[in-house]
Amino acid sequence: MEGKKGFYTSEVMTGAPEMFKTETQKLIYESLDRAGIDYKRIESDPGISMDDCLNIDKAFGIETVKTILLTNRQKNKLWLYVTHARKAFITREFGASLQIPRVSFADEELMMKILGTAHGAATPFGLLRDEARDVTFVMDKDVASRDKIVITDGDPCGFIAISNNDLFSLIGKTPVLIENPAEIIMPE
Repeated sequence: MEGKKGFYTSEVMTGAPEMFKTETQKLIYESLDRAGIDYKRIESDPGISMDDCLNIDKAFGIETVKTILLTNRQKNKLWLYVTHARKAFITREFGASLQIPRVSFADEELMMKILGTAHGAATPFGLLRDEARDVTFVMDKDVASRDKIVITDGDPCGFIAISNNDLFSLIGKTPVLIENPAEIIMPE
């Protein structure tokens, strides 16, 4: 399936890929299959920009979300934030919502250490890892209220559509819910 500007998306599939690109990706699919959770997946070109997300949305018929790993200055507290793919993220508003001091984006080294993913592949599934046990899971209320969401499978070229209830059950965490007051931004 070809989307705008030649962006590749596969047909929607079920089941794990034949080969895993990372240990985190392997953990994700093994955990899903062991739990007997239904999910759909696609493979695509790297889904990084808003335009890319529109192509992934079209493939599933479900809106993608963006997942951000945030940290404090000391890098000893972490928050995994799942928000609308097309809403601006403002660190000041995020911190105010949770009544926490200033936060910043986790660097790639910290993402690899905690989630086992590179930038562009952060996923709530990363919370399955032992290294992520102390990460606070945060989600926008409007995203949490959806029946299904689309998230990466730990690789920027792999996406999974899953129900929020199944996701929360699998990772064993219920998110802290906040409201992101930003306007939805549509790409030109």
